[in-house]
Amino acid sequence: MDVSVFEDAKTAFFRTDYRAFANLVGDYIPDMDARFEALFGPLDMFEPRGYESCQTILQRRENPSFYQEVILFFPRGVDGPIALHLVGAEIGGTVRVLEFTYNSSVGAVLEGLR
Repeated sequence: MDVSVFEDAKTAFFRTDYRAFANLVGDYIPDMDARFEALFGPLDMFEPRGYESCQTILQRRENPSFYQEVILFFPRGVDGPIALHLVGAEIGGTVRVLEFTYNSSVGAVLEGLR
């Protein structure tokens, strides 16, 4: 089962539209606007070239309403992927992103699994 907010967030990230990504995931991220540059500045180097492909490598669903995904994004002209971890939950009948993290170390992202 696809989670629409996760799908939309993955699409925005893939397009290097980090502002759209932040708008989708920012409801529960404290001070998203104030922290935007610190959170997404390191990804600016991928923006001109974008990502060649992406692949979801983990989808975890736990009842009654907890969701996680790990997605690998493969930047053009760069060896190794960027791993993105999305964590969400159904709140008031809608799945919301509660937190996210990304890293060029897949192992570091996998350590954050709940």
